[in-house]
Amino acid sequence: MPGRDRVREPLPGFFRATVDVSATRLVVLALLAAAFAALDLRAGIGPHDEGLMLQWGRRIASGEWPYRDFWCNYLPGQPLLQALIGDTLWGWRAVRALTAGIAAVLAYLLVRREITDDRWALAAWAGVAAAMAWPLTAGPNASAVTLALGALLAARRHGGWAGVLAGLTFLFRPEVGIAAAIGAWVLGGRRSLTPLVVAGGVAFAGLLPFLVVSPADVLSQTFGFAGQQHLQRLPFPLAPHTTDPNKVLERLFPAILVASTLLWAAAALPRRRGGALLALIVVGLAYLLARTDEFHLVPLAAVLAVALAVAGAREPRRGLRIALAAALALIVVHGLDRQLGKVQEAGDMAAVDLPAVQNVRTTPKDGEALKELAAAVDRRTKDGDPILSAPPRYDRVRVGDTLLYTLLDRSNPTRYDVVQPGVVTTAKVQREMRADLARSRARLVIRWEAPVARATEDNGSGRSSGVTLLDDYIRAHYARVGRYGDYLLLERR
Repeated sequence: MPGRDRVREPLPGFFRATVDVSATRLVVLALLAAAFAALDLRAGIGPHDEGLMLQWGRRIASGEWPYRDFWCNYLPGQPLLQALIGDTLWGWRAVRALTAGIAAVLAYLLVRREITDDRWALAAWAGVAAAMAWPLTAGPNASAVTLALGALLAARRHGGWAGVLAGLTFLFRPEVGIAAAIGAWVLGGRRSLTPLVVAGGVAFAGLLPFLVVSPADVLSQTFGFAGQQHLQRLPFPLAPHTTDPNKVLERLFPAILVASTLLWAAAALPRRRGGALLALIVVGLAYLLARTDEFHLVPLAAVLAVALAVAGAREPRRGLRIALAAALALIVVHGLDRQLGKVQEAGDMAAVDLPAVQNVRTTPKDGEALKELAAAVDRRTKDGDPILSAPPRYDRVRVGDTLLYTLLDRSNPTRYDVVQPGVVTTAKVQREMRADLARSRARLVIRWEAPVARATEDNGSGRSSGVTLLDDYIRAHYARVGRYGDYLLLERR
C-alpha cells in the first residue's frame, strides 16, 4: 500500500497483532510528543544536572577522558552524546525533546503490535509523552528508556539489533540496559541467546577504551558510586520537593506509580503476561525508591504506561480494566499538570545574555546577579582561566553549581565537577582538590549559596562528614571581594 508502513506476521506472546500504520501518523505523533516536551525549553537553568552534562561534554570535546581526567559517576553514553551536541544550553534541550517524541512513538508501536484497539495504543503514546516530558533534565534516563523501548520493538524480528540497542542502553544506564536485554530475550521466545550475547558484546566494546585507559577509575566511579547512594535516599512515599496543598497529584505521584505497579502485576503476572516488561519495571521501581524525587520518575513512569495499556486492553474483567485505565490516565494528567506549571513558571523567567552564553533564562534577580558576577570575573581573569565553583561548605553537601563553568567560560582547576555527598565530602578527595587548587593558583572561588544548595535533607547529605580540609584552605587563602545575589566571590589573597 503506497505511503504506508505495513508489518504482517503472526507474532506470539507480547507482540501478536498486525501493525498497519502510516508513516505520516508516526511522524505526527513524534512531533506532537516532542512539541509537548519542548514546552519546557524556556525553563530556567539547572545548575547541577544541566551543569554536569555541559561541563563533561566540554571536557571530552577538549580531549579529556572520562574517569581518568575527570571524575564521572555515569557510564560514557550521555557524556559522549553531550560532547557531540556541544555546550549550548538549547542544543541538548532540543535533542532531549526529540528523544521524548521518539520514545512515545516506540511505545505506540509496541502496543499496536500487542492489540488491535488503537485507543489503547494512543493512550500508551500519551502516557509516555507525558512521562518523558518532565523533567527535561540532561541526564541519561530519557536516552536509556528510548533505547530500551527500541530494543523491545526490534526483539521479535531482529534479535541482533535488539541486542545492539540494549547494549547501547547499558552505556547510558547499566541496569536499564540489562533489563532491556532480558526483555528482548523474553520476546524472542527464550529460544535464542542472541539479544543477550550481542548486548553484552556491545556494552563491553563501548566500555573497553575507558577500561584500557583507566580500569580502576571506571569501576570505582560508576559501579562503586552505588555504595554512596544511601547518602541521598529520601523518605517514601511522598515526593519531598513540595508541601503545597494545591499540588496533591505532584506530591502523591511516586506513591501512585508504586500502587499502579502493583495493580499491573496483579492483572498481568498471574496470566503470565508482561514478562518482557517485568525487568524494566523492576529496575524503574528500584530507581524510584532509591531517591523519591521528581528526577527519578521517568524510567518507571514511561515503561509502566506501556504495560498498563497492554494489560488494560487484554483484561477481560471490567472493573480491573477501568482501574488500569485510570492508573494510565493519572500518568497523563500528571505530565499535563507539570508542563502547565512549567509554562507558567517560564513566564516568570527573564532572558540574560552573558559573555560566554546567550539567552540564559533564569529569575530576573538571579539574572542580574549573574551579569554582575560575570563582569567581576572578567575583570579579574581571562577566558578559560581556572576558577572553583564551590558549595556553601564542603563537609555537608547537597548539590553544586557546575553550570557556572559554562556560563562564565572558565575551567575547573580540579577534576571534580560532581559536587555530591560521599564524593567531595571525603578527606581523600578534599586533599586532592586542595592540592589542585594550590597548584593551579586559581585566582577566584565562587561560593554558590542559593537556598537549594544550603537546604538539608533527611539523609546522609544533611549531616556533616567532619572533613573541613578544603573549607579551611579556602578560608586561609581567599578573601571576599563581592557578593552578587546567591554568589559569593572570593579572590586569592
